[in-house]
Amino acid sequence: MRNDSLEIKSRIDIVDLISAYVELKRAGNSLVGLCPFHSEKTPSFHVSPDKQSYHCFGCGKGGDIFDFIMEIEGFGFKEALVLLAERAGVKLSNTGGEKISRSKAHGVRGALEAAKFFFRSAFEEPGGQSARAYLERRNICAETAARFEIGWSPQSWDLLSKHLASAGFSEAETLDAGLAIKSERGMYDRFRGRVIYPINDDGGRVVGFGGRIIDGEGAKYVNSPEGPLFNKRRTLYLMDGAKRAARERGRIILVEGYMDAIRAHLSGFTETVASLGTSLTEEQAALIKRFTGLCYIAYDADGAGQEASIRGMYILQRHGVDVRVVTLPENLDPDDFLSGEDGAEKFESALKKALPLPLYHVYIKRHDLASPGKARIAREDILAGLASLPALDIAAYTPAISRGFGILEHELRGEIDARRKGFRRGRIENVKSANFREGNDSVPCVYINEGENTRDRRALDLECAFCSLLWRDEELRARWECGDLIPFFSDEASAGIAAALVSGDAPDELESRWRALGERICFERLARGDAVIGETGLKPEHADKIIEDIRVCAARRRLEVLKPLVIRGEAEKNEAAEYHELVKKLKGRPK
Repeated sequence: MRNDSLEIKSRIDIVDLISAYVELKRAGNSLVGLCPFHSEKTPSFHVSPDKQSYHCFGCGKGGDIFDFIMEIEGFGFKEALVLLAERAGVKLSNTGGEKISRSKAHGVRGALEAAKFFFRSAFEEPGGQSARAYLERRNICAETAARFEIGWSPQSWDLLSKHLASAGFSEAETLDAGLAIKSERGMYDRFRGRVIYPINDDGGRVVGFGGRIIDGEGAKYVNSPEGPLFNKRRTLYLMDGAKRAARERGRIILVEGYMDAIRAHLSGFTETVASLGTSLTEEQAALIKRFTGLCYIAYDADGAGQEASIRGMYILQRHGVDVRVVTLPENLDPDDFLSGEDGAEKFESALKKALPLPLYHVYIKRHDLASPGKARIAREDILAGLASLPALDIAAYTPAISRGFGILEHELRGEIDARRKGFRRGRIENVKSANFREGNDSVPCVYINEGENTRDRRALDLECAFCSLLWRDEELRARWECGDLIPFFSDEASAGIAAALVSGDAPDELESRWRALGERICFERLARGDAVIGETGLKPEHADKIIEDIRVCAARRRLEVLKPLVIRGEAEKNEAAEYHELVKKLKGRPK
């Protein structure tokens, strides 16, 4: 045993081994990271390439590669020896006539490896023609299929089960590997008539399979069940091939499906992994965090699907990963998008435009926020998500979010703080909103359709009309800067249109971008502005008067916020002074 362990240690670099579990950074002659064995905020876990050892100055744990695997995997020495021998390619010898017995997991691993070889062979044989034809239709060539070890499960009742039995695997091992199902009629293959995608752990060892049906009835995809080796909650497809690129590029791209991930790798985005169509779990988030602190999520361009996955995104952000969400054109998944003309360049451009999670949450809820019957629930959903994050993660986005809600930044922070307290009490559902309760007209919502406030409707009419004038007149766009306009807008969509136009974006470019993103609200705002112009006869020469009226509306909104504070004696000195200044400014103006 001693000779085997020395041989294994000579072949495995401790830095490579531990880097699969811990994000390490160079610090002199050592590498440091956050200890995986105890919770800490300041790195105290050191790895020495020279000594081939590790030590944590926080909890005191340390040792060599065997100590690390035993500690982090919960293995005994023999299990760690077998696992590391596989990794190092060392054939273990017998010592003192004692045979090293294979664990149950090791037998299951052998069955999985044998099944992978069986599926690959079936794919390349004449019987695999339908699978090869399917992949050709998906623009996957034979070389790519071999690279990703894609296979084929014949349309047979128990061909794989019999093959494994003839290879010496027990019925229990085949069942535990998730390759067969036992019924009253006997044991039969789980995967039949399907294209097979092997699923590896981040060490590159097969732990399960995904099968895609190409003909007949049945579920579109069938995955391996949970077992001794396969746990969907801890697994990400292609992580073994993505982790090196993730470290080098400082990011991971997360997609949903097998083909999305494969296409991304073929297009040069080798830092891509797939969540296999499931919502992100705590374990998957921890796995991503081991390799990078930045994750771009590029799920299918399906609004309902992306909204359903928002919870998993918050889990990832809470694990210390900066989440950016990529918005793809409607009805396109990453595979389709990357397969199109200049797909890689366009995908990289989409990555650069990805939204931080807090802003993305507001983006996907924008239509609900504008709906009288849905706005309250949408706001509560967003606020609950924001309250689950550290304050520093959302600080940069509170101005935009508060504008979208129609409240001031400090009021938004108050709403979030109230929900944080609710989280700590375990009763977030009972937290009452101070700014959105029924009958509170002091904080008008930016989406005027929610209420019957004539003043709010007038403000939105003015803002939409001004955007329409900017859209039509290039000279008008050159007269203003964002700071002259945007602070006084009540509607986030109109503010965004005006900001883009005065910043130099051409109307035709904006139109193309909005259509690609499915951004209907911007077109709705411009259509409303055109209608106002048509009814009132407003022209470019009226632009200055429109802006003055927009500023007056903003002043009235601010006055309505300050007034109850002054009346209750709760206003700060500067707020009271601001209130009295606004009263004087608005005196005599029609309401």
